[in-house]
Amino acid sequence: MSRYRGSATLIDSGGTEVEVYVDLRAKQREWSGTATIADFDAGASHDQTLRLPDGREAQVTLGGSQAWSDVITLVGSGPPPFA
Repeated sequence: MSRYRGSATLIDSGGTEVEVYVDLRAKQREWSGTATIADFDAGASHDQTLRLPDGREAQVTLGGSQAWSDVITLVGSGPPPFA
């Protein structure tokens, strides 16, 4: 199992970038995790690009968050950018 914890950037389809802290895990061909976002916009596109500090990118789908929480779930598609 591969894992990455650290800073990353979420980029929506309009090019807006948001700095986040992620905790990601990969098992075989699937990867997912969480992102901590200070001001999560629930109306934002759920399909976004995740960029790691070294420039590697992957597509992610944003999931839900608990009420009053700044942690949202992420589900990756394609190979994980941290493996």
